[in-house]
Amino acid sequence: MTDSPSLWELRRKSLARARKRWRSGDAEGLHDFRVALRRVAATAAALARRKLERRAEEIVRGLSSDRQGEVDRALLARIRELGLLSEDAATALEIRWKPAPGAANTVENGAGEKRLRRLTRKLRALERRAPGGARNRLLVERREAEAALAKHPGKDDDRGLHRYRLRVKRARYLAEDLVACGRREYEAAVARERSAQDDLGRWNDLRLFLERIDRERKRAERRGAVRLAAELEQLARSLSAPLAGLRRTAADAARRLATSFSAADRFRKPRASKREPGAERTAPGRSSTGPAS
Repeated sequence: MTDSPSLWELRRKSLARARKRWRSGDAEGLHDFRVALRRVAATAAALARRKLERRAEEIVRGLSSDRQGEVDRALLARIRELGLLSEDAATALEIRWKPAPGAANTVENGAGEKRLRRLTRKLRALERRAPGGARNRLLVERREAEAALAKHPGKDDDRGLHRYRLRVKRARYLAEDLVACGRREYEAAVARERSAQDDLGRWNDLRLFLERIDRERKRAERRGAVRLAAELEQLARSLSAPLAGLRRTAADAARRLATSFSAADRFRKPRASKREPGAERTAPGRSSTGPAS
């Protein structure tokens, strides 16, 4: 298979820019670097570059705890501003959650740096290959992603909602690749899925934060820190309503997105009796000309 060199060049340069921002201390640098790696993995998966996909995902996983720590510390700072924790309790958590010296850039260790160099070399090599075939493969993968998005999670299925969030990411990255390949009609899909991803992400961030708060509460109880444990229990109760609200918003976003694709499937499904002899056969319920409206 031959791939689009312009697409691989885009992925490599985006990765390099994001890493530069992270190393310079940009507040969103780590987030941007992980997103750039995820996009490399998504493109590689769509174009059957499995080894490249695995390499990118390995680096992403190695940075997961660092990124979650950033999110948790930002939420803790906001909670402190709102007065939902005492200064003593907030300071205790801040100290415990502060990254260890040298942990702010874990990809710089020997193993992580080596993986990143291999990944970058592979991206450069793919840039030099002759173009051809990438767009059609991306279209096939995008239609499969749309079919997955047509199935929204159950009403109270948190795990299913989290999995749906990951499917939205994959679909969005494929749409962005198609836009980069000249399929501008997918720009609307990118915007729609980015909005849904934001709603799902806000719910997921607070959900994971409260899971960490619960672990800290149990730890405080084991240590006999009764006051801290009581404050953390009260904090969890205070944030239960906001979490429920964010979950409703996320579930509604998932339902709207799923409905848009399932409705498009029904509308576009061809009738066998109407098909012209020799007409191009496409995946059931999928148009070959663009995304669901």
